[in-house]
Amino acid sequence: MRYVDGTAVVEFHWRTDSGEVRARVFMPWGGDGNAINWVFQGTAGTAHLEVDCDLREGFDETALPRRVTNSEILVGSEESISLQSSSRFGGSEDAPTLEIAEGEVVTLRLTTKDRGSTTPFSGDGHPLSETVAAWKKWTKEAVAYDGAYRDAVVRSAITLKLLIYEPSGAIVAAATTSLPEDVGGVRNWDYRYTWLRDASFTVNALYQLGCTREARRYGEWMCRTTARHGLPLRVFYGVEAETEFEERDIDLAEGYLGSRPVRVGNGAEEQLQLDSYGELLDCVSICHLMGDEVIKSDWWHFRSLVDFVADHWRDPDSGIWEVRDDPRHFTQSKAMAWVALDRGLRLARDLELDADLDRWQQEAEELRSDVLTEGIIEKHNCFGRAYGEDVADASLLTLPLVGFVGGDDPRMLNTLDVVREALTPQDSPYEGLLYRYRADAGDGLPGDEGAFTICSFWLVQALCAAGQTEEARRVFEGVLSLQGDLGLFAEELDPASGAQLGNFPQAFSHIGLINAAVALRDADERP
Repeated sequence: MRYVDGTAVVEFHWRTDSGEVRARVFMPWGGDGNAINWVFQGTAGTAHLEVDCDLREGFDETALPRRVTNSEILVGSEESISLQSSSRFGGSEDAPTLEIAEGEVVTLRLTTKDRGSTTPFSGDGHPLSETVAAWKKWTKEAVAYDGAYRDAVVRSAITLKLLIYEPSGAIVAAATTSLPEDVGGVRNWDYRYTWLRDASFTVNALYQLGCTREARRYGEWMCRTTARHGLPLRVFYGVEAETEFEERDIDLAEGYLGSRPVRVGNGAEEQLQLDSYGELLDCVSICHLMGDEVIKSDWWHFRSLVDFVADHWRDPDSGIWEVRDDPRHFTQSKAMAWVALDRGLRLARDLELDADLDRWQQEAEELRSDVLTEGIIEKHNCFGRAYGEDVADASLLTLPLVGFVGGDDPRMLNTLDVVREALTPQDSPYEGLLYRYRADAGDGLPGDEGAFTICSFWLVQALCAAGQTEEARRVFEGVLSLQGDLGLFAEELDPASGAQLGNFPQAFSHIGLINAAVALRDADERP
């Protein structure tokens, strides 16, 4: 199994007792994007394949009814789902089959009536070649990255594009729910939404690659959606700007490898996460720097965000990691609240917009002073996870990335050392892995979890900012060696086996890969 180079077309090779077949699976580029196609080509002998179309509604245990005709399987009580074949089905109603001889091409297409393909289905006609050509054109023209590790960067860019909900431009955190961070444990979450936490990292990655259309649409969607729902910000939103996703357990579903509960919705939706405000204002600032005209018309909304931070930065919050126990004064949250004030000040001054500049400036100065006093572990002269806690946290690696502190600041260099010493998995054979924090630091949940993928990529960026480029490269290549078979990353990695853990593929992980590769490229080009 592999991706066709530079595309989102997956290729399989199957061998049966009587023959061999190659299958390419894809969603057509453009207007037929709501169809899933399988193109089978016989490569030896005659292959006999059984077609299993076993669809269910939601998490129901009962399969939807189906009816098999000569060349179509109709599914559902209203037969609204259709699996069409370019060849007649053999076998029986319960077990339809396809027979594919060497050199023969057979196509299957799965569509629904409400979002069906606009292209008539006939004979050997299929949009495979057009889809391959369109993906290759996009990766050549839209992905302008020219540094090392281009194959991995292009694969990450394709993965992000696949996670875009095309009607709105929103990017989901992952396409899955409840894949476990700890197999057999309870750390199983629904990530099929769009997190503000990812915002500026995502937009920055897309702009760095030259994917300006995708970056603009995502930025515009965030502006519209957050303005529509007002304050306080939600932690995440649905791809069509929905809210109210109550977290509930699905008792019928046994979970991956028996990991329960399986959850729908996410209880973090209404947490206070101060970092989200910094992420969103940083995203708006990046859009402005790239020439997007989204600020002036919605300035009333962005101004209210900065005012909210000026009013609430002294409050404890649940932090970037969405802890399920008591809120704290998380250092990274406070730093990102400063980012919100800083970016608001810059935008208001650059564009001569109405704002309470004196107050924002005063609050920004007080906040930064507060972090540099209360957020420091004195005995190490480094940043700590939360005020008053002598605990390491990998999110602190983002502080130089957003301009809160220089990468070569002694406090940041000490933080680098402490984070690596405290959060590197012991006895792991893999280079560069980091836990986001130690399980015994407390987050309100039982059990353990794997190394957090994006934390390793933040480490690469922080090392580059500190001038330690060769060490950064060693970390990057160590993590890159753990890509899955298709070059994809989940949210976490098992330090012992290197296996992928958590929801998959994870946008945050691939965003981190892109930004880390860009940091290495820029470090190489720096005099």
